[in-house]
Amino acid sequence: MGNPEFVYVMPDPAERCLNIIPKAEMDARLAKLRERALFDPALAPLLQTIGANSEMPALDVQGRIRISDKLLQFANLTTTVAMVGAVRTIKLWDPAVLAPADAIDQAALAAALAQAGF
Repeated sequence: MGNPEFVYVMPDPAERCLNIIPKAEMDARLAKLRERALFDPALAPLLQTIGANSEMPALDVQGRIRISDKLLQFANLTTTVAMVGAVRTIKLWDPAVLAPADAIDQAALAAALAQAGF
């Protein structure tokens, strides 16, 4: 993630977890959306919805962030959080909904690798 001053945090649209998106990654996504918004006025309310459901917490000197209670409640995050890397983002999960840390789901891994073209 480099040394950003802040990151973006938003609920995952498909799963009950939060996405932490580095500033550089989100900047690239927003640039594409802004370009499209110039030609598509219907995109403005969509951008507003994304903004209303996201936040930009600053990193403190130790690299920590404070996520709002609203987002923590959405993902059911309390005292323990599982961080899972997802190539360009980090997903924050309630550990109770994930497989045990020492378990490897080979079938799911094989399917993910095949679908990703590995």
